[in-house]
Amino acid sequence: MHYQSNFTQTLTYILFLLIVSSTFTACSTKPLDPDSIELGTTFFPLETGRYIDYQVEDIQFTLINDPDTNRYQIRELVAEEFQDINGDPAFRLERFRRATANNTWQLDSVWVAKRSLNQAIVIQSNLPLIKIVFPLEEAKPWDGNILNGLDQDLYEIANLNRAFAIDTFNFANTLKVIQGNDSSLVSMDKRNEVYAAEVGLVYKDSTVVTFCTETPDCFTQIESGRKSIQKVIGYGKQ
Repeated sequence: MHYQSNFTQTLTYILFLLIVSSTFTACSTKPLDPDSIELGTTFFPLETGRYIDYQVEDIQFTLINDPDTNRYQIRELVAEEFQDINGDPAFRLERFRRATANNTWQLDSVWVAKRSLNQAIVIQSNLPLIKIVFPLEEAKPWDGNILNGLDQDLYEIANLNRAFAIDTFNFANTLKVIQGNDSSLVSMDKRNEVYAAEVGLVYKDSTVVTFCTETPDCFTQIESGRKSIQKVIGYGKQ
């Protein structure tokens, strides 16, 4: 009888451990989010309080004047969520500007950012642009201007799930959106944006210029246009 009692106690203890272990596993295991894993929406995170700081270099070109270079910093802050005119969830994107890190942030402009299961949209000065389409697929083009009535502007994804390093930052999982990749003797249009998973836009470069063609001496000389580089210098959540 004493042997049966010990056996019963041991069996009860084992069952207890199995129940506790099963309960702990169930509580600590999180289901995979199909949006973030399958669609790739983590490259365009939207959450109130998130911010990214950028260093910007902007160069304006004219034929008669020297290039005008302007350097400053931008903070993009995801502010409150609201419903847009279509009843869709959207976020106020507040953009602050300062000359250097020694200056105080000043509100520069307000954009709108929104994301669905098939696209990420930023509305810049009432101009909606489709930044990314989901699910992610390399080399599949889409019209970034399809919502605003402007001429077709084909974007496509490259370098999907690649590492990307810039200055002191190393991002293990990024993608590049190629927005323009045209070049000729007359003009150049090269525009790229790099997005990092769980962070968002971390790098942007844009060169849209026309070249002088009036005389052979001025070929390859920029007549007009703009070149800018925007790169991350910090990010977090307030």
